[in-house]
Amino acid sequence: MSYIFYRFPLVLFFLFLFPNFVQGKLDKRQSNTLIILFHGLGNHAASFNTMKEKLEQAFPAVSVVALSSVEGMKSISLSIEEQSAINFEELSTKVEDLAQKSIILIGHSQGGLRAYAFLRKYEHLNIKGLVALATPWEGVPGARVDAEMLAHHLTVPVLNDLRELSLDLGYAQTDLEKQLILNVQDNQSVCLFPGGKDLIEGSAFLREVKKSLPNVPIPILAIGGGQTDFSALLTSRKRYRFKALNDMYTFFVVGKKHLNQYHDMQIPLYSQHAFNMLPKAKCNFKRVLIKDAFHSTHVLKIPVPKYKAMLEHPAVLHAVIQFAKTIVK
Repeated sequence: MSYIFYRFPLVLFFLFLFPNFVQGKLDKRQSNTLIILFHGLGNHAASFNTMKEKLEQAFPAVSVVALSSVEGMKSISLSIEEQSAINFEELSTKVEDLAQKSIILIGHSQGGLRAYAFLRKYEHLNIKGLVALATPWEGVPGARVDAEMLAHHLTVPVLNDLRELSLDLGYAQTDLEKQLILNVQDNQSVCLFPGGKDLIEGSAFLREVKKSLPNVPIPILAIGGGQTDFSALLTSRKRYRFKALNDMYTFFVVGKKHLNQYHDMQIPLYSQHAFNMLPKAKCNFKRVLIKDAFHSTHVLKIPVPKYKAMLEHPAVLHAVIQFAKTIVK
């Protein structure tokens, strides 16, 4: 015991006398670290602007790259595997000594699956961890919603809720009703393309993910959003509950009478957390729920409140930075 107490002051004395040595070691590790950001379906690298800024502030010597080679329609028209190959080509031109870097992957929505495909395809790289933000590991049940299903569920109570919400937001009474119809049409169109097909429950791509995910040894942080209430879109809370609208939307997004009804307005939590793919006890797959986080910056074209979208939410940013700190030690 006396030996331990004798050594401890020596360690403190060393740190006190040579702080630059310790900081230099940390800076060297950071300068060899690369954080790669993968945007979601139909989205752009700029969607990561806030997170990229926060990561660069937290790790000044780390290189943070938001990939842009499959922006917009490319993330829809190409399969996820094809997208990951194009992303690798982009990185190879932007980053010198890529094979020598310690790498952290961060992907949002479809980008989380693209990051996973990247991890699997380029095993020779020194990838230390993966952050999956609102990632549909088990697919997107909402893809099954077509015009006929929507018409069947647009009951009088649901239409009343939609019109009340539309007026509360300052839109014309039927604007959100029309937007919901357009969203369903757009989603059906996207699912005709490879990038959309890969996200459909039971797709060949997701079957391969289910088969391989339990064997991945690196740490994975899966952050899921849980905002299910349309009243959260209002800047001033009203007593109106939008119950019929919330119930219908939850049925569309969750897809079945699942015990866990959380979702982020696009993807059910069980899919974001891969509940049916991995046991809760799998130690290298950590699950975090941010209850008031929306999937993206808009719902039915309605802007979500500031800092409530997944990529801007303070709790999400904190969790991502803390995860990165465990790797960039």
